Amino acid sequence: MVIKAQSPAGFAEEYIIESIWNNRFPPGTILPAERELSELIGVTRTTLREVLQRLARDGWLTIQHGKPTKVNNFWETSGLNILETLARLDHESVPQLIDNLLSVRTNISTIFIRTALRQHPDKAQEVLATAHEVADHADAFADLDYNIFRGLAFASGNPIYGLILNGMKGLYTRIGRHYFANPEARSLALGFYHKLSLLCEQGAHGPGV
Repeated sequence: MVIKAQSPAGFAEEYIIESIWNNRFPPGTILPAERELSELIGVTRTTLREVLQRLARDGWLTIQHGKPTKVNNFWETSGLNILETLARLDHESVPQLIDNLLSVRTNISTIFIRTALRQHPDKAQEVLATAHEVADHADAFADLDYNIFRGLAFASGNPIYGLILNGMKGLYTRIGRHYFANPEARSLALGFYHKLSLLCEQGAHGPGV
């Protein structure tokens, strides 16, 4: 196990997460006692306690007062905030993870974009107008694309869509930097934003959008 971390807490967090991923601490089992685990990892019990609390908030663990700490099935208990961690842990599965992420984005965006254009066209236009000032390089387009989809999600009037996009941000923008390295991809994106803006102006935002 090769762990790169800048602090004892970061090291402990990576150690525990990778141990869960590699089934050293399998889902459904109990973590070693605090004293044993702190000695195993090489951190203080105070540091370990802080790390365990953070991992519990992210869904990796279940901590109950007076009971041993339980390892969760993170697929069932964690949120979108662990996407980047999963990509780092399993490089071979990254293409499938990316496909799944983009599929989710496509499926939900068809709903919130249509709603934003139909019910809040002024807000939608304000979001889409940001595409006029984007610099022509991959990083700028990755940020723009994320912010446009996120902005339209909130413009739909249902903030839950925005929260879902918030959870995707890290991996989404990493994918975007690779995708938008291609000038043709940047051109296609600008065309898409322009088309949405025209639909918004024309009021052609029925079920087909």
